[in-house]
Amino acid sequence: AGHCSRVPGGCRDAQPTTAPANMVNLLVLLRFEDLDRSAGPAARAMLAYAGRVRDSGGRVVDQEGDQLLVCLTDMRWGLQSLRHLLVQARGGSFAVRAAIVQAVLARPDPHHQGPGFTARTLDTLLRLAAQVGRQQVGITPKLLSLIQLSAPEFADLFESMRVPAEPLPGESPRQPVLVMAG
Repeated sequence: AGHCSRVPGGCRDAQPTTAPANMVNLLVLLRFEDLDRSAGPAARAMLAYAGRVRDSGGRVVDQEGDQLLVCLTDMRWGLQSLRHLLVQARGGSFAVRAAIVQAVLARPDPHHQGPGFTARTLDTLLRLAAQVGRQQVGITPKLLSLIQLSAPEFADLFESMRVPAEPLPGESPRQPVLVMAG
């Protein structure tokens, strides 16, 4: 029984080589940037993406300036939507940079409203976001393993970055980053 009792419908709905795409929530940090002097395309794209996230059952965790932090509940939808956003950015005079990690919730804090994420989750997300370039979505090798199980059709879209960024003084060595480029 084990994990199958947690799968809706039990073992009969579970695939032997894949896991349901909604078993892993994704935390995604997106940064939008206008590429020409006319301000607007990036802001419009960010607002439109936030709306699509809400419509898909995900939620906007935070939105500030040119950054959007979202929690996605469906891995396939999330990866497809990010792929589409990269295509849209390439033809829409704006750039997007994104980082994705598995959303690991912290223990509830009575002084903090709503669910929070572990410090390690947020640290990994910020580190990834700092390493990706324009029109790229970055993930860790660990998340690639989860994608291979839950949404294998997207696994081949990610490639290792050619040169891992050097750690800043006092930082521990950085782990490899995989990117989907648009």
